[in-house]
Amino acid sequence: MSLEKFLENLADPFIPLSNSNFIEVSDLSPAELGVFARAWFRLSLERRRAIIATMVELAEDNPELDFCTIFKMCLKDQDEWVLEKAIEGLWEYEDRSVIPGLIQILASDKSPEVRAAAAVALGKFAVLAQEGNLLNKDALSVRDNLMTVLQNTTENPDVRRRSLEAVAPFNTPDIQDYVCWAYQSDDLKLKSSSIYAMGRTGEVSWLPLLIKELENREPALRYETANACGELGEEEVVPHLICLLQDDDYQVQVAGLNALGKIGGSLAKRALLRCIKEGDASLEEAARNALESVEFLEDPMAFATEI
Repeated sequence: MSLEKFLENLADPFIPLSNSNFIEVSDLSPAELGVFARAWFRLSLERRRAIIATMVELAEDNPELDFCTIFKMCLKDQDEWVLEKAIEGLWEYEDRSVIPGLIQILASDKSPEVRAAAAVALGKFAVLAQEGNLLNKDALSVRDNLMTVLQNTTENPDVRRRSLEAVAPFNTPDIQDYVCWAYQSDDLKLKSSSIYAMGRTGEVSWLPLLIKELENREPALRYETANACGELGEEEVVPHLICLLQDDDYQVQVAGLNALGKIGGSLAKRALLRCIKEGDASLEEAARNALESVEFLEDPMAFATEI
């Protein structure tokens, strides 16, 4: 099916679209995107929602399909549901061209859900900046806009805490102060965000506090703490993470396994092997995936050879 025929069918809500037909709008050129855009914005809201939901699902299932140019275009859609789906579709997209659109949504009067999603999406660019893989002007723009939201005491709590999580990799003294502020909160979501942010800072000085939080009564906090420990990657926390493999909460157990996989080392490897051989069958797949991560850390070239 040609692009023209696909767009013709797109405009007719009574014509069902086969998933295989969406290959016609994968990796569109600028000229093709212009043709698509003219058709897109004439579609009914219901049709646009159905189409973008299908594209997000297809892109997740098939890495060879690339709808990112369309998702970027949809950041200008007026419907907030479409906006959220577009942001979801751009989750792994690291091109700097998407930054202005995300910042515009973050600074807009859109719903808290959409603005929070934009903050989360900007978080990957904070990581790129700290890795030296983002232009300085873009890094400053991401940091400053996230900080503006974080510093606004009248801001929606969810947008504010997601901005804290996103900006954490910059790890400046004022960001550390906000992490402390959030950690001292009685709000469970805000405290969870602070722990998540601790891991994203890469700051090992948080480790004693995180080790203590691995025993928190709240499963949500133990879960976030395990993930944060995995991000920091310090082997001294491995014995504490091994204890989580007997946790009452399944998600906490999986978080512990994932963290062991990220940290690696002989003790973590032994614990994962024991979990595979003697542990709960429901944890076996997660333990095998974590063990594969450890083995990759030990010898990345072995995986390259297999490929």
